[in-house]
Amino acid sequence: MSILDFEIFFLVICRIASFLTASPFLSMRSIPTILKIGFSLILAIIVFMILPKSNIYITGPLMFYLILIKEVSMGLFMGFITTLIFRAIQMAGQMTDIQLGFAMSAIFDPATQSSTSLFGRVYNWIGLVIFFTIDGHHYILKAITDSFTLVPIGLASFEQINLMDVGYIFSRSFLIAFQIGIPIIIVAFMSDVVMGLIARTVPQLNVFIIGLPFKVLVSLFAFLLLLPVVANLMVSVIEDVPKTMNQLMQWLG
Repeated sequence: MSILDFEIFFLVICRIASFLTASPFLSMRSIPTILKIGFSLILAIIVFMILPKSNIYITGPLMFYLILIKEVSMGLFMGFITTLIFRAIQMAGQMTDIQLGFAMSAIFDPATQSSTSLFGRVYNWIGLVIFFTIDGHHYILKAITDSFTLVPIGLASFEQINLMDVGYIFSRSFLIAFQIGIPIIIVAFMSDVVMGLIARTVPQLNVFIIGLPFKVLVSLFAFLLLLPVVANLMVSVIEDVPKTMNQLMQWLG
């Protein structure tokens, strides 16, 4: 292996490792570090073997370090976009917890290194299960390998990304969270309306004592009934991840 081949191989590892570091799959602390390094190395070897190297030129150390910064930034950006989809799913659960009064019961999740609420964790794990069930990890691996063809080593251009594009990504994540969480939120709101009507018609009944347990019970029952609907919404969102990645490649290419 020549020095140029080693430099290219190192740049491939940097893009892949930075992406996996920022992605929601291997960024969990419960996954051993040796597994993360080994998976990044194996994937980098596969990509390096099929990568066309005729158009890659590295003339000196300064150019190599500049390309290195680009590759790491690109991998982190790709991983952040993927993570944002799952954070939107988790946000939908947190919005539900706020409506149900579970927000104050948020606990620290050592896997994600963040404080998550009850429905937030449930939605997050449901999203991960659906992701692997529909072979979403295959789409992500294909997107990583295709990124070296769409955006070759050293040719990433961040000048084409404007604030409108970034704002669209963030606004879309909030829209996703609202679409996934709105069914249970509507049920919780309707239970509040019902308890308000009961309080007006039966003043002797203490709605402050039975109101919260009633809302939680109705919302949990509605969650079980509407779980297929919520799951279908998550499927449609997760299936858009490759499309979002391709759009990102167009911005960076």
